[in-house]
Amino acid sequence: MSFIANPAFQARLLKALAANAAFCEQTRWFDGSVLLQVDDDRLWLKIYCGKVIDHQTAVPPFGYTFKFAGSEASWNLLLSGKRLWADLTFPGKRYFEDDPGLERVGESSVEIATEGNLLEAGRMSEAMFLLAYAIKDCAAKR
Repeated sequence: MSFIANPAFQARLLKALAANAAFCEQTRWFDGSVLLQVDDDRLWLKIYCGKVIDHQTAVPPFGYTFKFAGSEASWNLLLSGKRLWADLTFPGKRYFEDDPGLERVGESSVEIATEGNLLEAGRMSEAMFLLAYAIKDCAAKR
């Protein structure tokens, strides 16, 4: 079971997002849902007018607006502070300790993929940065 499947983590995350004025402001005009996926574990967040109004560990029949999906190892790079959210979700390679010959320069893969409505994901990018760092902080309080 990954961190997102833990009910205590979910409660901390919902409380942190409700208290985060910047997250509330950035999502003020959003009516959609974000799915977080760590391997096979999922956390669906319904966001409406600046508030997370529902959450589930399964995807409802009507789906999600966009999702962030990656392996537990990839998410742990965020949780440990070894990588920033931008490093994990935006294409490109910025760390070359595993490639001293620079043979992978120009690589454009991501550790945590964004899927679904990419226009909405892009529009909500500032809010998703705030969400990512709330995830990091709440996971650290295990």
